[in-house]
Amino acid sequence: MVAVKKHSLNEDPCPISESALGDLRESNPVEAIAVASELPEAQRARLAAFCYERQHLHHLGLMIASTCGLFHLKRVFGNGGEVIFRQSRDPHKTIAEQRRNSNQHFSKPVTLASLAPHEVETED
Repeated sequence: MVAVKKHSLNEDPCPISESALGDLRESNPVEAIAVASELPEAQRARLAAFCYERQHLHHLGLMIASTCGLFHLKRVFGNGGEVIFRQSRDPHKTIAEQRRNSNQHFSKPVTLASLAPHEVETED
C-alpha cells in the first residue's frame, strides 16, 4: 500500500520533499541558492512561491526566486511575478525594507484608553 500525503484544500503541496525543504531551511543563503539552482527552473519557481507565501520561509522564497527568470515567475505568481522578480533581484534589500515597513506599522501602540470616547467636563 502506498502512503498518500494529504494537504489542506487551501494549501499547495511543496514541490520538493520535506527532507529537502528542511535542508534548505537549515542552510545559509549561499548554500540554499546553490541547492535550489540544481532544480529545473519551473520547479524552482514553484518552490519560490511555496516559500514566499509562508511568513517563516518568505526570505527563502525571495532567495530562490532570485535564481528564476521573469517568465517562470509570472507563470507561477501570475501578474505578481513581475513584483517578485524585481524584489528577488536584491533579496537582502527587499527583506530589510519589508522589516522596516512592518516595524513602522507597529511603532505606535494602540491602547483601549486611546480608543475610548473622551468626555468633556463642563462647569454647571
